[in-house]
Amino acid sequence: NIPNYIKFAHYNIPIGIFYASVVVLGNLYIFYRLMTKKQSAKTDFKSLVYKNLFYQLFYTIVASATMTMLAGNLGGMTLSWNALARNIFRCILLMAIYIGFYMSFYYLNQLKKSIKKQELLKRQNLESQLEILKNQVNPHFLFNSLNTLTSLIPEEPNLAVDYVQKLSKVYRYILEIKDKKLIPLQEELACIKSYLYMLNIRFGDKLQFEIDETELDFNHHVVPLSLQLLVENAVKHNIISNKKPLLIKIHKGKNSSLLVSNNLQPKVQKMPSTGTGLDNIRNRYKILSKEKVDVIVTNTHFTVSLPLVKVA
Repeated sequence: NIPNYIKFAHYNIPIGIFYASVVVLGNLYIFYRLMTKKQSAKTDFKSLVYKNLFYQLFYTIVASATMTMLAGNLGGMTLSWNALARNIFRCILLMAIYIGFYMSFYYLNQLKKSIKKQELLKRQNLESQLEILKNQVNPHFLFNSLNTLTSLIPEEPNLAVDYVQKLSKVYRYILEIKDKKLIPLQEELACIKSYLYMLNIRFGDKLQFEIDETELDFNHHVVPLSLQLLVENAVKHNIISNKKPLLIKIHKGKNSSLLVSNNLQPKVQKMPSTGTGLDNIRNRYKILSKEKVDVIVTNTHFTVSLPLVKVA
């Protein structure tokens, strides 16, 4: 004769393990699918949690009721509503415990990743600012700027005042955006216009610009100083002369992008470069957006496509 408690364990422990496995694994699968599925830009964290809980609760009720009735039929037992309700309640309680632990670990891990990304982005922004400041404050830049200003003061004092104002505006912009990850497109264009104004005074008709804003949506954002880095690179690495004027174009591209292009006429003697400017832009976009920075080089043109980021 086998004691009743041994018979009970023999039949109920495997059934309990099976119940727990179906409930836990099913809910974890639902959680994983919902969290890894691409969500709408309007989907916030709160609605995503509610969506998770609704699907998991619905699955738990259906799964536990189905398993309970199936077990009853196989065992030749007639189940009461109270027994069915008890089993459903147990499964919901089990779901809450396991999913609670799992969600806690999941969101803690996501928080750690978010903090890590913020720190990396901050470091990338600092590197970008240092790169821009280094390019502008180097002796050649200051020498050329002061030379241009010196020639303007006696002949065109009003233009000299404008030049100083634009120079001041560029530096002020760099200081103002030091803590920002993204900047409104309109502000970035306003800065680049001031910078292009200075370059135009320096190079005259040898350096030409075209900025087409007709199709641009100013609700979009870009990485700070990205346009200035690209214009600086174009000026630094290409021939600029009366016979070979350099034309820089900024206009709307396909699929919410901004194109910065110039005719390709590389200098015979290449200028020293750290090579971090374009990589820095790429890395910051990689952190902030799923869209990537594209570089298109042909025999005649060099073009960079910057993603335009929509901020909710």
